Amino acid sequence: MTQLAEKVRATPLWVTALLAFVAMCANDIFGTVMVVFEARLNAPVAGAFDVLGWVAGLICAALALDEIIRNGWRTRKSLTIIGAVSLANFMGTVWGVAIATALTKH
Repeated sequence: MTQLAEKVRATPLWVTALLAFVAMCANDIFGTVMVVFEARLNAPVAGAFDVLGWVAGLICAALALDEIIRNGWRTRKSLTIIGAVSLANFMGTVWGVAIATALTKH
């Protein structure tokens, strides 16, 4: 077992769910902003947001996948993480659109 997996298992459920929410929300914000800048043909900014989204996605995956793979998706912890990540997907896109709108106005 990796050190990260041990730490995630020892972390209270609400902390794990919050961290997964933040990581997925950041992933969606970065991804949404990336798409807007791709559409505006601004490759350097789009590329930077792509990298940031990838890192946030890795963090979210590390927090969520170990629990789901080891114990299935129908445990209390897995369902809580799935719920937090699902909510973050929606909120991250909404906030990403708002942020992209603010960044592209000039």
